[in-house]
Amino acid sequence: MDKIIPDGIGERSKEGIDFYNRVIDTCRKYNVEPLVTLYHYDLPQSLFEKGGWESRDTAEAYKEYAKVCFEEFGERVNYWATINEPNYETLCCYSVGNYPPNIQNLERRWKAMYYLMLASAKAIKVYKEMGGKGTIGLVSDSYPIDTLVDNSDYREAARLADIFFNSSVNEVCVRGEYSKGYLEKLQSLGYDLSYMLEADKEIFKAGIVDYLGVNAYGRFLVKPCTGDRSIMTINNTGDGSSENKVEIKDWFALDEDKSTKKNPWGSEVYPKAAYDLLMKLKRTYPDTPITITENGIGYYDEVVEGKIHDQYRIEFLEGYLEWIRKAIVDGCDVRGYFIWSTMDVYSWINGYKKRYGLVYIDFDNNNKRIPKDSYHWYKKYIEEKGGDF
Repeated sequence: MDKIIPDGIGERSKEGIDFYNRVIDTCRKYNVEPLVTLYHYDLPQSLFEKGGWESRDTAEAYKEYAKVCFEEFGERVNYWATINEPNYETLCCYSVGNYPPNIQNLERRWKAMYYLMLASAKAIKVYKEMGGKGTIGLVSDSYPIDTLVDNSDYREAARLADIFFNSSVNEVCVRGEYSKGYLEKLQSLGYDLSYMLEADKEIFKAGIVDYLGVNAYGRFLVKPCTGDRSIMTINNTGDGSSENKVEIKDWFALDEDKSTKKNPWGSEVYPKAAYDLLMKLKRTYPDTPITITENGIGYYDEVVEGKIHDQYRIEFLEGYLEWIRKAIVDGCDVRGYFIWSTMDVYSWINGYKKRYGLVYIDFDNNNKRIPKDSYHWYKKYIEEKGGDF
């Protein structure tokens, strides 16, 4: 967003538009079909200083920015995503507090998420009013919710976790309205919901997605929260010096299955999570196609004699792909799949240390590219099995 309209409103950047034109043209040159994400945590500083996503004006500014993108790139882009991960962005900004504005205030979280979802609906509405001929959706980080105990308290914790992580986003963009359970929960906590205007309901209905993008990484194991205060600590180091501890008062707490494999950041390697998630989405939104917009795992990769032997990434991807294949066989309408990521990228909290790519980037040596073992494995996998999906 900040590359196209640096101040959030007003003059568009010719340099930014020219840059993205080159990116799109290069994709087309090499027969790569681009899926363009309009917003991925890149809010202009000027909008942040005016209230960020807690301001209705930001949603309106986003709509105007999206309109510029549709005008400039619409003839060459067939697939759009409005917002990347409304849940995760607001979780980090307003719950964990490790992204700006770096606070822990759930009431402000829900307000910011509301305007993110309104912005998405506004963009989809204007895209269709402009006669956009492509497909437009939203990218949701969604999770299957599991418990290690089956009783009424644990089932209630799972219900609340599903609201907290999933339906708070997916119900709005797929069905065009907030669920009764979500609204009742926020009202029971005494939150001020006066920003939810009656007039917005028409916008949400007009802004339903053509597809749901899903960033699929793992599951959430939950249990009842028994403490009298919220604790939200996330392992940002990957060195074992901290642990993931999440207890959200009046909602749920995260549990742990000590028998499962985890990466250095404590993220569980549980491939069946992909199947459980996709089948849940199939049952809940049977008419909405799914595109898996991210799937992968971060690790510290080591270069040994010029090569990267990342068998852990191969095992992760192979497991997830096989469960995704099973979900498709069992009737889930999955239209596409993206590994996160093609090459190593910047991580907000971990910089360049936490690597997700199939291609290693040597940031200290003129960004030299080194294909990892997972790159060669995935190339062969596509050649041998890609057509079976």
